[in-house]
Amino acid sequence: MKKVFALLLTSLLLTACATAGTKCDFSQARQIGVGMTEQEVVQLMGKPMSVTARGQNQVWVWSYAKAGAFSVDSKSVSVIFQDGRVVEAPSIPDSFK
Repeated sequence: MKKVFALLLTSLLLTACATAGTKCDFSQARQIGVGMTEQEVVQLMGKPMSVTARGQNQVWVWSYAKAGAFSVDSKSVSVIFQDGRVVEAPSIPDSFK
């Protein structure tokens, strides 16, 4: 009976883990600067998870979430482009890992 319970608990914990989105690295995001091209940002960050329009601008978002049985790790970075160049770069505190 104990073995069955242990097996069920292990299965539950393993299936409770999930990931979603596009991995993003804050150290890479800190390198994004105003004036960079879309291609330069994609080379640095990879393809964004989503792109939306806001007036004359495009907002590119990299978002990642990983949920385990006892923890959640999530990160999100957004960059604003106009005419193919960064007009607003993310401001990420050094304390964010």
